[in-house]
Amino acid sequence: MNLTRLRAALSAGRVTLRFGDHAVIEAHKDGLTTGDLEHTVAVGEIIEDYGRRVLLLSFTREDRLPCHVVLEYLSGRRAATVVTAYVPDAKEWRSDWKTRKERRRR
Repeated sequence: MNLTRLRAALSAGRVTLRFGDHAVIEAHKDGLTTGDLEHTVAVGEIIEDYGRRVLLLSFTREDRLPCHVVLEYLSGRRAATVVTAYVPDAKEWRSDWKTRKERRRR
């Protein structure tokens, strides 16, 4: 995914941003607003790239909470979709919120 091009298309209105039901529910559980999700799509850093999906990181403007958004976009489509969004768990992520902790084997 070329995030720079997608952001330009979103800004120009050539592509719309949709929020999947799962994303809205999970974001709401963590106290995130659609504004927080839009902000992450607009300025977030790619921390994992899955091809047609990316995991973005930004921080909420009000509380400076880390915010992860999984964004999906297929080139040439008229909409990009926020698949899920959440505040990352410190048990699973390092303090930079970009790096997953290694799972301990039992």
